[in-house]
Amino acid sequence: MKDKYNCIVIDDEFLARKLLREYISKVPQLTLSGTFDGPVEAIDLIAEENIDIIFTDIEMAELSGIDFIKNLSPASRPLIIFVTAYPQYAVQGFEVDAIEYLLKPVTFPRFFKAVNKAINILNTRQKAEIAENTELTTKPLTNAKNYLIVKTDRKIVKLLYDEIYFIEGAMEYVTFQTEGKKVMGLYSLKKLEEELPPDRFMRIHKSYIAALDKIEEIDGNQVKIGNWKIVVSKAMKPKLLQYFEK
Repeated sequence: MKDKYNCIVIDDEFLARKLLREYISKVPQLTLSGTFDGPVEAIDLIAEENIDIIFTDIEMAELSGIDFIKNLSPASRPLIIFVTAYPQYAVQGFEVDAIEYLLKPVTFPRFFKAVNKAINILNTRQKAEIAENTELTTKPLTNAKNYLIVKTDRKIVKLLYDEIYFIEGAMEYVTFQTEGKKVMGLYSLKKLEEELPPDRFMRIHKSYIAALDKIEEIDGNQVKIGNWKIVVSKAMKPKLLQYFEK
C-alpha cells in the first residue's frame, strides 16, 4: 500500500500557491509534485506522473478549473479539491465529481479535513484493488452460484443473491439493499452487471441493478421493490417489460 500520495497545486495567485504549499508540507501523507499558475502548464506532469490529488482554483485567465477538469479522462482523473474565492461555483464543482470545495481564505484545519477525506478515499481504492487481485473477491463473483462477497471498508460480508433487492451505484461505491440493511462496497455497476446472473438481475437504470424476482410492479418510470420505489430509464424499460412478458 502507498504511504504517500502525489498532489499538485494550480492557482494563478502566487500567495495562494504559497499557502497551499505550506499546508501540504505539514501533511506527511502528501508529496507535492508541482505548482502551476495555470491548468495548461500542468497537463504534461499529469500525463507523465501518477498524480493522486489536484488542488485547483476555478477562475483563472487561460482556462477555468472546471473546464480543465472536464477535459481530463474520468477513468484516470485524480481526486479534485477546488480552492476558490467564489461560492457560486460550488454546484458546478461537484458536477465534475470534486470531493471538496474550499473557500478562500482556507484555514489549515479545513484543509486538513479535506485532505483526510481524500486520503481515506485513496486508501479504500487501494484496498479494493488489492482485494480484486485475490481469490477472495474474484472467485465468488465469477464462480459462485448463489452469493457474492462484498468487501466494505472494515469487514467482509457474504450476501446471498436471494437477499438482494437492488443495487444502487454512486461514483466509485455501490450500495446493496436487502430487506433489513444496506451494505456499501467498492464495485462498479458495470462489472456487477456482467457478473451477476442475468436471469436474476437486470440493469434498469444507469444507477440501479434490480433483482427481478423482487419486482412487484412497474408504474410509469418507477419500479416497486419491497418498500422501495426506484427509477427505470426509458432506454431500459422495454427490456424489462419484455422479460415479464415471457
